[in-house]
Amino acid sequence: MTKTGATHLIIHSFALAHAVACFLLHDTSFGDTIVLTSLTIAMVVILIRLFDGPVDVIVGLLLLASFAGFFLGTNGARWIQTLFPGLKNILSNVVTTTLVTEFLGWAIFFVVRRKKK
Repeated sequence: MTKTGATHLIIHSFALAHAVACFLLHDTSFGDTIVLTSLTIAMVVILIRLFDGPVDVIVGLLLLASFAGFFLGTNGARWIQTLFPGLKNILSNVVTTTLVTEFLGWAIFFVVRRKKK
């Protein structure tokens, strides 16, 4: 499998995993924050390692992706809920986490796909 094919598989699989975890854990006492953050971290590490990124890049992008994912996820869900007030709260959260995961995955890909010369 090519790196491009593997990248598509990784990003879309993690977006699906985020959606399922959000749907199943959102209204539980445990919550979905720990699982979603762990999934985000795993996706970032796998993508960076696929393109042989150095450790300092992993650490920097992990911090950025974790904070961005949390900020975009919480505020994005509120924004989607205001756009579609009839949408159930859980569905706006699932849509948001899927979109944010796709966005973060492709952003990481565009950062690490080119090596320094």
